[in-house]
Amino acid sequence: MPKHVWLCDHCCETNESLNKIKTHEEKCSFNPKNKYCYTCSNHLNEGFWIYGESYKCSKGLNMDHCEDNGNCEGWNCCSDK
Repeated sequence: MPKHVWLCDHCCETNESLNKIKTHEEKCSFNPKNKYCYTCSNHLNEGFWIYGESYKCSKGLNMDHCEDNGNCEGWNCCSDK
């Protein structure tokens, strides 16, 4: 029997509860209003597979805070830099 679930507008998270999905969407890493580094077009992976991943910002911004907490002032949603 089919089951009704709600889908986050920004990622593939689903839940039977609309309230839980709304709460998730507010903090979702892929929600553009949160401006996380790894959803920004300035986020570059310059690592080698043998050494692991190494990320940097193409604008030279410090990623220490924004990588985990979001709200980067230099965040860009578009692929054009």
